[in-house]
Amino acid sequence: MSCLTRKLQQNLIRYLKKRDDLIEQKSVESVRSELVNMGLCPSDVTNDQMRDILRGASQR
Repeated sequence: MSCLTRKLQQNLIRYLKKRDDLIEQKSVESVRSELVNMGLCPSDVTNDQMRDILRGASQR
């Protein structure tokens, strides 16, 4: 299990709220991969954790 801090989770949610194109058009795996490639997210974040982050970002 990765160490995803509450602060990092909040920052990722805030970033994804600004990037609606990532939330609406891509799968959880591809969003995770893109964030990892940009260096914004640790590579050991699981798809379930990313799904929770995306769920938080889609709430307005």
